[in-house]
Amino acid sequence: MRGGGPDQNLTVMDGVEIHDPYRLFGLTSAFNPETIENFEFVAGGFSPKYGDRLSSILLVENRAGTRAKPFAGSFSLALTDANFVVEGALPGGGKGSWIVSGRRTYYDLIANRIVGTTLPSFSDVQAKVTYDVARITACRCSSWAAASAPTPSSTRSRARPRSASVTRRRTTWCP
Repeated sequence: MRGGGPDQNLTVMDGVEIHDPYRLFGLTSAFNPETIENFEFVAGGFSPKYGDRLSSILLVENRAGTRAKPFAGSFSLALTDANFVVEGALPGGGKGSWIVSGRRTYYDLIANRIVGTTLPSFSDVQAKVTYDVARITACRCSSWAAASAPTPSSTRSRARPRSASVTRRRTTWCP
């Protein structure tokens, strides 16, 4: 949020705090738009249950996978990255669903060879399994892993290329 530092804004995905919700210096979101079911942005006047944040709260919920088919999928290509989503119903009577999505930049694979510089890149994978325990009770397991290389470096120099890699993994179980 404009005017608030990273420590004053809270971003939560499926109940888990996301410490760095940006990719490519803020040009791309950490959230896969193909899997978002709901989001809520609160720019002030929020509950103290969110801790000591002063500026804003962003709550993101990913959707469950489709229950209509045992397997479905899609693939998309954007200006900066490629994206896939596969999903389906859990075997055994449709008591749940699963969804897996992933993204990766592709421009860096091509441009790095042409310009001789390591360009910023990212990749992430999200997964969610939902199982209906009872008519109104569901168990959900969400997982998210991401890696990025945000530090450009020259590969034409004699020095070894520098790159930074950060991996985040979050898994939640919700009764």
